[in-house]
Amino acid sequence: MDDVTARLFGQAVVINGRTICAAEHAFTADMGPLSGEGVSLIVFDRAYQPERHDRVEWQEKHWRVTRWQFYNGKPQIWLEEDKRAGTETGTE
Repeated sequence: MDDVTARLFGQAVVINGRTICAAEHAFTADMGPLSGEGVSLIVFDRAYQPERHDRVEWQEKHWRVTRWQFYNGKPQIWLEEDKRAGTETGTE
């Protein structure tokens, strides 16, 4: 089933410089008076070992991993846009 899901919904995502197949898992984050869209990815690569602050390139944006867990045996990573990425000296 994972192969079918990856083929139908998977997208190329670059994590720490390595291209990996992942599918978006959107959810509504509700924290009392604050609410918004949360973004996480289900990663279809069992060799990937998630770490906080992993660098992710997806949908032409730079992200970083804020937390992770295993979901049906696959890494699920939560993302926060990294507005500082690409602004280091020498990357213009």
